[in-house]
Parts: sequence; structure tokens; C-alpha cells
Amino acid sequence: RGKDLNIIVLGEDHKLYQQQIEAALETIGYCGPKTVYYTFVLLSGKGKMSTRRGDVVLLSDFMKEAKDKAEKEIKKRDKKIKGKKLEALAKAIGYGAAKLQIIKVSAEKNVTFDWEQALSFEGDTGPYVQYTHARIKSILRKANARPGKADYSALDSEEEKALITLLSEFPNTAKRALDSLKPHLVATYLMALSEKFNEFYHKHPVLKSKKELRQARLMLIRGVAQVLKTGLGLLGIEAPERM
Repeated sequence: RGKDLNIIVLGEDHKLYQQQIEAALETIGYCGPKTVYYTFVLLSGKGKMSTRRGDVVLLSDFMKEAKDKAEKEIKKRDKKIKGKKLEALAKAIGYGAAKLQIIKVSAEKNVTFDWEQALSFEGDTGPYVQYTHARIKSILRKANARPGKADYSALDSEEEKALITLLSEFPNTAKRALDSLKPHLVATYLMALSEKFNEFYHKHPVLKSKKELRQARLMLIRGVAQVLKTGLGLLGIEAPERM
């Protein structure tokens, strides 16, 4: 029906069976679904799971563990966060960590899942991207500035140009990910954008810049925050404003 799209996600071990079904459907003139095959998700220290052996981890247990571990990490960094705020943030970070750790790997490669790595606030992880977004939102709150006109010609450093170039690539990246059914392209992009922002922020002040340059930089990082939030949203991951 027009632009409707039916996508099935299966494990690599079901590929032959699914291809036989699709071939049968084609013989009767039915255009079958698009199928994405993922290889195995291996748990660090556990290896490959097997339903026949009863050696499995239930998704409900896995996501509960994600939330619980994230809550412990949050408490290490900020003991003031409590109650419903702590629960909501732990869920956002824990679920985001689990999702990005798996999504960032292309479908044809095995994923070895490690909690310590997934929940790290540094490197190619969900919390790193989320924290970068929260960091920018904190800067914008301190600036107490609203969107407005800016002289973007003032953004002439190597790091600023790299950020602008990378921002311009987001629409294309999102389209390529959709057309090829490869969400890892968006995940990889978001991690690269986070890294470029932090490189920029390490070298260039924002709030202490001169007036015209300050406004331009505020608008630039506002754009980075928006793209991070949109990209995470495409992957089903929340973008907290405080962490």
C-alpha cells in the first residue's frame, strides 16, 4: 500500500528458511517483506546462548540489569539524584547503553556484549553520546540564550569547520541508513559527532567568548544537540538533558 514497508529482523541461522518462504511467495506474485539478518549477540563470559540447552537470558531480565547497573553508575557520580528522577535517568541510560552497544555493530558481525564497556561514559557508547547531549544543554542553560541571528563567518577554526561539515552530513546519513536498513550508520555518526564536539569544546571556550563569536558558537552547539537528540530518537534512545 503505497509507502508501507514490512521489515522482518531474524537471526542469521534462520536465513535459509526465510529465503525459501520468500521464494515461494514470489512464485504466487506476492512481494515479500524486507529481511534483515543479524548474527549472534554473545554475552561476555557467557558466549553463545542456546534455547535447546535452556541457556538463555530473558530480555526482561537483561533490561532490568541494564537499569540496575546504570543506577549504580549514576549514584557514583551524583548522590543527589534520587527517587523518580533517579529511576527515569537510570532507565534512559541503561536502555540506551544496551541498545547502542548492539546497534553500533553492523548486522553481519557478531556482537560481544560487555556491561562495563557499554556503560562507560567515555568511548563509543550510548552514555558517551547521551552525556555529550546533556553537556551541551547545560552550557545553553548557563548562557540563558534563545535561538537568534549569528555571524557564522566567525566560526573559522579547524574544529568548528569540522563540526559544521559533520552536521551537514546527517540527513544523508539517516537516508542511507533507512535505504540500506543499516541503523549502525546512524550510531557510528552520532559517536563521531560527539567526539568532534568534545574536541571543539576542549580547545574553544563558548560562554567566555566575545559577544559575536559567543552567539555563533552557541548556535553551533545548539545544532549539535538537536542532531544528537534526533539521531538518538531514530534509534529509540532517550537524550537526557541532565546527567
